[in-house]
Amino acid sequence: MSSNSALRIAGPPKLVLFDLDDTLCDHSASLRVRLRMAFGPALDGMSGVDLNDVVEASAARSIAGTEHFADVLGEFGVTEPERISGAVQRYIGDRYRGLKLYAESLEVIQAIRQWKQIGLITNGPSKIQRDKLVWLDIAHLFPLALVSEEEGIAKPDPEIFYRALRLAGSQPEDAVYIGNDARVDVAGAQAAGLTSIWVNRSGRPWPGGTRPGYEIADLRSLIPLLGLDEPID
Repeated sequence: MSSNSALRIAGPPKLVLFDLDDTLCDHSASLRVRLRMAFGPALDGMSGVDLNDVVEASAARSIAGTEHFADVLGEFGVTEPERISGAVQRYIGDRYRGLKLYAESLEVIQAIRQWKQIGLITNGPSKIQRDKLVWLDIAHLFPLALVSEEEGIAKPDPEIFYRALRLAGSQPEDAVYIGNDARVDVAGAQAAGLTSIWVNRSGRPWPGGTRPGYEIADLRSLIPLLGLDEPID
């Protein structure tokens, strides 16, 4: 695994595939904004309950949607139906509050797509993930976009990567996958034979398991890594 952005991938790839959440957009931060908005009023008058604890308990579930809200609130002694339903409605009513692309994402996507075929593979419910692409105003940049619910399979299953390759008319050795999750993105891509690029914005240590081909601190490092910082014939 290399984190040296001066390196270049040997035999530059023809197909560049991206993850969405916490790779192109700051899902984790915006999720916590929405959870605070949803759970805050539900805790009114509840002594000894820390809103931050409830938010983190929900975020730790790594489950899209609100089906787990009753269980999470119940863990903190909040069982009244009106409090639970209120939290659900507040969350659904402003589902994408705070969701935005990382500062460099759009510029990097546009630079890469001038020279490479690009695509996206994301796990999650179809409506939510497709709506995110529209909200972020990048749906038109990704005509090749696979969503796990639509495919009936999810990362790290290699099959969803194979499907993207088939749709792109590409081979594993000609493709890279960029994502932030060691187990889902890195291991899944490499199991399918793609070169994986791990986006490690926080500088955390490698958690173990199949190591990525490359490590980058943000998407700007893709430009030299893919050999796009020099004139292309």
